[in-house]
Amino acid sequence: MFKRILTSTTTAATLTLALLAAAPARAQFATPEEAVTKLYAFYGTGKTDLMGLPQDKKTLRRFFVPAIVQGYEKAELIDADFFIQGQDFELSDVKVAPAAVTGDKATVAVELKNMGQPLHLDFELAKGKDGWRIADARTPKGDTLRKTLARSR
Repeated sequence: MFKRILTSTTTAATLTLALLAAAPARAQFATPEEAVTKLYAFYGTGKTDLMGLPQDKKTLRRFFVPAIVQGYEKAELIDADFFIQGQDFELSDVKVAPAAVTGDKATVAVELKNMGQPLHLDFELAKGKDGWRIADARTPKGDTLRKTLARSR
């Protein structure tokens, strides 16, 4: 009897592990604000040893829609980090506003200071079957992440 229970338990555990391995990558973000907040978590605030947003494929796929991931993959030279509008950073006063959601699209405004200089970005997000991802970002001057990546080829 004990052997049958042990075998059933082992079979169930093996099946569970197989299903988990076959499952899609972990869900993206439950809210648009969460996606933007987690992006800025890679930078931290104040003086940090953090390096900013990693540009490895796994991270890019988690945060961005496929078109943005492809833009990063094709980029040859990006002069500045779009999300901090510079190469160096010491962020403060990061404020992520509540999202304006219309169906499966959302806009999230971000106010922050980088090296004491105020910065505003509007993020456009899209909701897919596995959560929210960043589809683009825009500065008040009209520069966009998509255009920046296209120019960097």
